[in-house]
Amino acid sequence: MALQLSRLILLALFCFAPLVAQAVDLQRLQAMHEFRSQGYTAATYLLIDNNLYEKIREPENRIRYNEALSNMDAALRTLGMPAELSALKANLQLTIRELEGQPEEEAHFNLSTVNRIMQIHGQLDRMAESEYAGMTEGAPAELLTLHAQSLEISQILLLYQNNMFSSVGVYFMDNEDGMFTMLDNRITERAGELRKLFPDLQARLERLDKQYDFIRPRLLKYYEDWVPSMAAFYLQRNTRILDELSREQVRVSSLAQG
Repeated sequence: MALQLSRLILLALFCFAPLVAQAVDLQRLQAMHEFRSQGYTAATYLLIDNNLYEKIREPENRIRYNEALSNMDAALRTLGMPAELSALKANLQLTIRELEGQPEEEAHFNLSTVNRIMQIHGQLDRMAESEYAGMTEGAPAELLTLHAQSLEISQILLLYQNNMFSSVGVYFMDNEDGMFTMLDNRITERAGELRKLFPDLQARLERLDKQYDFIRPRLLKYYEDWVPSMAAFYLQRNTRILDELSREQVRVSSLAQG
């Protein structure tokens, strides 16, 4: 009897183990997504902070990018401090501190340091993107779609900020003609996919669409009138909500597996 009971317990544990592993994998997937998402937030507010066309240097910008850097560290801890990502993130932060120590009256010369920071961010994001791709097997379509929408909104925002600097390159994606239109088409198309995937969230998703539609003309005609802080306000709000929804999706999936 005792032997039979032991076998039943072992069988139950054997069946339950893959479910636990999948729940952990989803948490790691979410952490890698948020590492990338916070990286874009840091890069966005760093560019706004160093935008020579902004008449007033708002302290809030440094607060925002430093918060994002701290959030990246938290994501790395969840991921177990992977060596290459951790080293590159440390280099990113070190170079940002170097920039902060440079005199403001030499702001034009400081743009070479800004360019180095954006190079490091691009390298870091591409590495994280590769790691993320290796984690997606078996992940729910709902979660992956939320992640993709969040990241491409972050990318169109960073591209918008990037275009205000003639001496700072685009390193987080291949720089080619029609990038704004390409990203915009994917974002608007995926918004329809999200409404189909989440019929119970129609009102919330419609609010996201309205916020994107409000700033969208500025993104597509970026060369007419620059509004860096306004663009960040609306698009960062969208990415925060999408990341909240993806965290909730991970919790729901984990509870279903438990």
